[in-house]
Amino acid sequence: MRSFLILLFLVFSQSLFSADTLIVKSSLFNKKMMSYRLITQEYIANVNGYFLDIKIDTCFLFLRRTDKKFVYRITYHADEAGKNPVKKSDPLKLAEYIVRFDSASGKAAELMNWKDHRDRLVSDFSVQAAAALISSMQFEEQKNFVNDEKIVRKIVMPDISPLFSLFGDTLRLDAEYMRLKPVRSPMSGKDYLILGSLTSEKPEGTKNTILFHARNKAGEVEKPQLLEEVKEYLFKSAPKDQPIPEIQSVGLNSESDWQYNKAQKNMIKISLADVLAINGQSRGNIRVFELWDQE
Repeated sequence: MRSFLILLFLVFSQSLFSADTLIVKSSLFNKKMMSYRLITQEYIANVNGYFLDIKIDTCFLFLRRTDKKFVYRITYHADEAGKNPVKKSDPLKLAEYIVRFDSASGKAAELMNWKDHRDRLVSDFSVQAAAALISSMQFEEQKNFVNDEKIVRKIVMPDISPLFSLFGDTLRLDAEYMRLKPVRSPMSGKDYLILGSLTSEKPEGTKNTILFHARNKAGEVEKPQLLEEVKEYLFKSAPKDQPIPEIQSVGLNSESDWQYNKAQKNMIKISLADVLAINGQSRGNIRVFELWDQE
């Protein structure tokens, strides 16, 4: 049973027995190394869709097999050869991830060096407490909260885990699935379980290419909570001598797209997009992974 899919068929284009069913398999365990080029785009756009600010960055994500079965060392690099570390302050891209993959499904199953990442998170909480940004009680709560491998993995691997999230799943290509996805609020870090859809298609003229599309959009249940989060965030962050703007609407969307090759048993391209909209002005974070090398 797949934990993140509700196997409820909404649309059928063929009969139950003639439907094209696919088991998404991974070839990762046959590889010594795989690398993806990662293009990150962060932007702010106004209500008319014009960009007010945009930042684009490129780096490379490397997965190298260790001497332990199904365990890979994952690092970010500035060059396609994987020799130079990234030159940025993002701690998630400066860190090393030692990940054990599930041999049956191919999903990322365990962050084996999670305690190193936990200690870095606790250190950040300590700095916030020393600066009076959080109370001593909040520090203790957050410190206890991250003393768990699954929680730490979820926090520090927001881009790595989705690369492999469909592996091991059995999907009908003529069906639309209802899908609950945890979408993180950029204000509070809180995860909202947002109902959405997962669909697939086989592009005309292709033999082995399958495209998967996941769409999750905050609804009437989540929007009031997001609205309160935005108000609280603005109240804390806005200069005291400036009035806080009236918040009339808030939206949070998450879109994911995978290009899978059945023959190679690999994800060739993955796009992850999260967009927060406040009063029609949107802030987007788009990450595009392209399979770059493998051996």
